[in-house]
Amino acid sequence: MTFCQGEALGAFAWDETQFLRGTADYVDDMRLAGEVHGYVLRSPHAHARILHIDPAKALQAEGVLAVLTASDLAGIVRPLGCVMELTSYDGTRRKDADRVVLAADRVRHAGDGVAFIVAETRAQARAAAELVAVAYEPLAPVIVPDQAECAVPVWPAAPDNICFDWRFGDADSCRRLFAEAAHVVRIKLRNPRVIVNAIEPRAAIGIFDAESGRLTLITNTQGPHFVRRVLAEAFGLPPSALRVVTPNVGGGFGSKIFAYPEHALVLCAARALGRPVRWVAGRSEAFLSDTQGRDHLTEAALALDESGHFLALSVRATVNLGAYLSQYAPLITTGVGAPVQAGAYRLQAIEIGVRGVFTNTVPVDSYRGAGRPEATYVLERLIDRAARVLGTSPAGLRARNLPGSQEESMVAASGLAIDGGRFLDNQIRCLALADHAGFPARKEESARRGLKRGFGFANYLESNGGLAVAKMIEPDHLPVESAALRFGRDGTLRITVGTQSTGQDHATPMALYAARTLGLEITDVTVCEGDSDSLARGGGTGGSKSLLTSSVAIGQAVHDVIGRGRALLAKQWGRTIAEILFENGLFACKISNRTMRVAEIAKEYPGVLDGQSQGILHQGSCANGCHACEVEIDPETGETHIVLYTAVDDFGQVVNPDAVRGQVQGGVAQGIGQALLERTVYDPVSGQLLSGSLFDYALPHACDVPVVAWTDNGLISRTNIFGAKACGEAGTAAAPPAIMNAIADALADCPGIEDLQMPACAADIWRLIHAAP
Repeated sequence: MTFCQGEALGAFAWDETQFLRGTADYVDDMRLAGEVHGYVLRSPHAHARILHIDPAKALQAEGVLAVLTASDLAGIVRPLGCVMELTSYDGTRRKDADRVVLAADRVRHAGDGVAFIVAETRAQARAAAELVAVAYEPLAPVIVPDQAECAVPVWPAAPDNICFDWRFGDADSCRRLFAEAAHVVRIKLRNPRVIVNAIEPRAAIGIFDAESGRLTLITNTQGPHFVRRVLAEAFGLPPSALRVVTPNVGGGFGSKIFAYPEHALVLCAARALGRPVRWVAGRSEAFLSDTQGRDHLTEAALALDESGHFLALSVRATVNLGAYLSQYAPLITTGVGAPVQAGAYRLQAIEIGVRGVFTNTVPVDSYRGAGRPEATYVLERLIDRAARVLGTSPAGLRARNLPGSQEESMVAASGLAIDGGRFLDNQIRCLALADHAGFPARKEESARRGLKRGFGFANYLESNGGLAVAKMIEPDHLPVESAALRFGRDGTLRITVGTQSTGQDHATPMALYAARTLGLEITDVTVCEGDSDSLARGGGTGGSKSLLTSSVAIGQAVHDVIGRGRALLAKQWGRTIAEILFENGLFACKISNRTMRVAEIAKEYPGVLDGQSQGILHQGSCANGCHACEVEIDPETGETHIVLYTAVDDFGQVVNPDAVRGQVQGGVAQGIGQALLERTVYDPVSGQLLSGSLFDYALPHACDVPVVAWTDNGLISRTNIFGAKACGEAGTAAAPPAIMNAIADALADCPGIEDLQMPACAADIWRLIHAAP
């Protein structure tokens, strides 16, 4: 698809075959007439005062059209604000730290932008960036959150570098139950920082229409409406003055939900120059500018009675927020993870404390799972530790504390409303399918080959639907999604939705539902997305909510079409609306033999059935399941090999099994990366990102990821028209604890195994195995 300046940008129709045919359109595939290229000059220091910026030489370089600095943006665009409320759940207020578009007086992480160079070509812009003279006064950076209080403050308003210290739950009951407990088991875990690494880096094209004064941003997002909202606020514009268009997206995993400085920069430059301005991140540049994920240090304790029943859970986490507050960051570390911290286990009380700390590192925010994998990891590793301390089996201890299958809704110890699930049954089925009973024989066989073999598993609970985020940012405190239905005179249907695919198969269930309900052929239905002009409101994609929120929007839109059709035919046939029936795409009159199909109405009465609808998701879903992992470890090298991986998941009604299987496989692959390979490393003295490219940051390869033996164990959800529970983030929640529990089982006889942290890389395991007794 080719766009020219001034040409109308249409919504993007979804075609699942375009990726196989190589015809999908991404931002960097688009070429606009007269476009120029932007390049961000980034700070080499993690923490420094900016004494002086002189762009004079760069402005004289070949092809250079503009060099923007913070002083040029003053009064034009404000920093990009965190959209979460200042007041936390416990009534305390956090410190604010909006992300600057370009640094003015101080840089706060390596890679912080200080100038934006625009030239005729990207090579010219990059070369000219070397000519921008910037004088810095380096400051001592703070990199490790647990040393933040004795460091130079990242922000003057937070002299101790503490953004918030948030409390949740029933502390008094927990104290009483811990005092009465027969057993108290403790654990200390690090959830390492990860870098997102979507296959398509971020990219943006800014366009300015001088005649209308309107700005257009073409960029790869997880939802154009949210990005428009943040940018419009930063520019002080009404949302109608800014259009955001998203074509195909090659992976998001959370990082593409947000508005970024580069979005604002291409718009500022386009308005200043009157030409389209393109910016595309290089891979290493993405390492320095994309939001990163996780980075928790957590201490947790579990109180149990003499029979091994869970009494209370206490969790204390310190979270590295980075140098700026990304738009969801305070909520991801608190309100999104906390509801699933107790899983579905029976507990009498829970208390959670989360301390958010500023450091001179890249900001963190959502990463696939967004708070829930961190919570599940702590819980499932702690339960395994408790089983070893009590001398009981991990399966038996969990079974003692898990409810059986629950068709009716229930309330977790955290207060989360759970729409039913197959909790204990998932575990029983998973262990049977993984042949847990036959594991001792396999362990002996591995030992004969000089290898250590371990078995681990983990139960998980997901809270899907984006309810926690909506509570903080939506006027009605509930997720709202929009859908527009437009019929062609040939009877075809065009559905426009406010969600945004980033590689998932969102369109199929929506098209199937509309086609089935309205009596159309699936081939006559087109699903479009990715244009803030197409709908008044859109929720985008994130938090495993797309299928759920789109279902309420599509359900309402279809209901409205049927209502418009009944009203039309009642008038045309001289009957009351109550006398017009509808079933399986056919309108019929109750007291005559007159009938008419939806497609026939669309042809005979063009536009009458068309309309835009909004739906509100009042209750999300709670996917749940059990994943089991079996590993072999070579003591000579410390290398871990995953030999078997089994997943049993309750995703409700599975609409498209192939797509779900792919989502599970992909989530597990990312969980494997975090458990065994991925670690973001900053130099503790200079603050430089040492894992700043794929030479230094280890992603899993195909040989590291086994084929996941997946079994559907769905209990239909009653919260949406599809009966579905979201599946996209389950693998990232279940895989890390399952893998680490398997490694702990394999190395149970090694002193120091309790101190092994993710990623359990070969060198760490080798040292553990060969450590002197």
